[in-house]
Amino acid sequence: FYLIKFKPHMKRDIYRRFAFIETCLYWGAGITARQLGETFDIARQNAQVSIDAYRKKHPENMHYNHSSKRHEVTENFQPHYINLEPRRYLNYLRGNSLTGRFWEDEEWSDLLIQDVDILFRPYLETTIVRKVVSAIQTQQALHLYYHAKTGTQRLSIAPNHLVYASQRYHLRAYCYDWHKHIDLVLSRILEAEFSDEDWVSDEEDEDWKQFVELQFMPNPELPEPMKKTLLLDFRLQDGIYAISVRKALMAYVLREMERLDWRYKIPLWIKTE
Repeated sequence: FYLIKFKPHMKRDIYRRFAFIETCLYWGAGITARQLGETFDIARQNAQVSIDAYRKKHPENMHYNHSSKRHEVTENFQPHYINLEPRRYLNYLRGNSLTGRFWEDEEWSDLLIQDVDILFRPYLETTIVRKVVSAIQTQQALHLYYHAKTGTQRLSIAPNHLVYASQRYHLRAYCYDWHKHIDLVLSRILEAEFSDEDWVSDEEDEDWKQFVELQFMPNPELPEPMKKTLLLDFRLQDGIYAISVRKALMAYVLREMERLDWRYKIPLWIKTE
């Protein structure tokens, strides 16, 4: 769920049920005990107890519609467990869709998002990704055969973070050979084996810790209607699109924002000073 900060005085399972109730009230057609029970795999009676507990705690947020036989949102609804930002809700739906693919469950969500991005993701070798994930979790170093643009290299690394950018998965890691933290594309790792080197954390990865603000404006060479469209997309009153990003990931933002548009053959955005 796209939750408001967890309330420590409340049990997590109850908190998540309340968040789901609010999601169905605000973004859906309402909530029933059967729907809540099926989502959390609990008996209908227990689901009804949770709905009654929510209504008792926040009576201004819901009412029972006898015609539809479901609890529905009121005009005075105020969120207590979710964030109402639309992007968070859509990300929640997209996340459900991706989770449904993991479980091979196409009915994970009642409202599905058709995710075109998944059509362009590079191939990933299961055994390699497993070792990378394990190395991050257990703080172990790895020996790699890595195919860079300049050719295949033998590298020793201490993996720190997974990153998703430019429709592919990346790895932020300390490189023993180059004595610095680097970015690697996960699909370009050809072999991976655990090594005995002492694992190196991101403690001295200053580019990872430091955030920078990048500012962009619509390309002046674009037609006026297109420039106005870009400003409208992001509701930019002053014409500047500001993005705060880790310095280590700055190149991915620049690559995306300065990419040549397929129609106009120029970048839609240009970086300001």
